[in-house]
Amino acid sequence: MRQARLALHAAGLLTSIDAAIAGLPEPDKTAAQITWEFAQTVDRGFGMVPALAASMGMTDAQIDDLFIAAAKL
Repeated sequence: MRQARLALHAAGLLTSIDAAIAGLPEPDKTAAQITWEFAQTVDRGFGMVPALAASMGMTDAQIDDLFIAAAKL
């Protein structure tokens, strides 16, 4: 999660995560908030990733690029 946060920060997207989570319907919103705050890892295929990325207007290629950048940190 450290790498994910740093990659999002470098891309100028870190502050957008809270808004994206807040925009999700319940019960997804609470589950995403808990996951974001307490998960040890984040996986590319995890359901929260595509949902948040879609709400932020990100493409699959942009998501892939973030994961690639995070892996280098």
